[in-house]
Amino acid sequence: MAFKINKAIGTDAGIITGAYVRIASYEINKTGRVNFILDIFENKDASTIESPQIPTIHPNKLQSREIGLSLELDMSSRVTYTKTITKQVNGVPTEMEETFTKKVADLSVFENKTIFEVGYEKLGEKLIALYGAENIEIV
Repeated sequence: MAFKINKAIGTDAGIITGAYVRIASYEINKTGRVNFILDIFENKDASTIESPQIPTIHPNKLQSREIGLSLELDMSSRVTYTKTITKQVNGVPTEMEETFTKKVADLSVFENKTIFEVGYEKLGEKLIALYGAENIEIV
């Protein structure tokens, strides 16, 4: 799956129309930050490479300041919990309950969808916000 942008966009190779945008990979950290690494090409044909070796960096890959190199999502929520702790009160150790809040990963969005389904949904939303729904095509 990928998106085609049927509008002129700026890239490091100049202005192009018909850019082909796909998710190359993703990273998830323990705090719930999900980072989708994006590939941008002049068109779909430029995304394929006929070589017996896979290059570290695709020779036809472009960069767009508007789209960026990645799409970062915050998949976290705040959890409040109560814990019994011991504190010194007038020099005497005293047990008391204290309430804490911490940020935890919330990956429940992936229960009924794959990570790529979620990623492409969010990438589509970003591209539509930048270029308008009429200029975004799923390919």
